[in-house]
Amino acid sequence: MNNPHKNARTTPHIRALIVDRAIRQQQSIKDIAHTFGISRRTVYKWLARYREAGDAGLESASSRPHASPRQMPKQWV
Repeated sequence: MNNPHKNARTTPHIRALIVDRAIRQQQSIKDIAHTFGISRRTVYKWLARYREAGDAGLESASSRPHASPRQMPKQWV
């Protein structure tokens, strides 16, 4: 899924730039966050996702819940 919502500050391309500046260019997290208008927490989030899944971790993910425990049983629908 590569369709960020309309208010998203980052796109997969911007996320790749964040990772590049942090890992390859050794820029400070504070400077990266300021440059892109995001929080330091967001920078750390994308770095962690990159370290865990590589480039695939920078793609947009669905916000749909993994489970719906109170969902109505299918035979009732």
